[in-house]
Amino acid sequence: MPEEALRTLDRIPLYMLDKDAAGKVLLLKSELCRETGDFGAALGYLEESGKAADFPERYAVLLALARRYEESLEQSLICAGNDVTRSKAVSNLFRKAPGLKNESTATLLSFIPPLGQIYLGKPAEGIASMALNAGAAGFTVWQLIGHNWITGILGGGILLNETFLKANMARNVSGVEEANRTAAEEFARSLENLLDYHYIHASNNH
Repeated sequence: MPEEALRTLDRIPLYMLDKDAAGKVLLLKSELCRETGDFGAALGYLEESGKAADFPERYAVLLALARRYEESLEQSLICAGNDVTRSKAVSNLFRKAPGLKNESTATLLSFIPPLGQIYLGKPAEGIASMALNAGAAGFTVWQLIGHNWITGILGGGILLNETFLKANMARNVSGVEEANRTAAEEFARSLENLLDYHYIHASNNH
């Protein structure tokens, strides 16, 4: 249970430990944070431990998970060393590093379903959203044409609020971080394989 282990380690007064012991505690916290999916904290603890140079592959992968791709590339090339073939493969991989999705762009594209979903890499969800919004808009127009003003305005407004604002726009904006995180994790897995680095769970590593 990494969360409980982290809470236990947080109670250790690092200032009372020597530099090496404090570094080992921070290194363990880095591993535990990675297990919980808090990659930013995992990277921060590794850097704070002063032992990043001792674990270059781990450092490169954590930089990638934190979406610091330029620094990760530099560190990965250091890991590749004089292996020309691996260095070339690393450079080729980073040319395909995922770009970060932007909330403003997702919001703008959400005005035309399914563009917002396509931007986030979810075309099937976009088609479903387009169908739902078209149905809601069609119902609203049909009711207004039939002079059913209350049903058209209130009912249509409620439907469009659910399909357009909530299921479409709000969902796309909230999905930006998830899309960025998923892309970074997939990229990091490719980097792990390329560097021949296999993450070992903290429970097995300490």
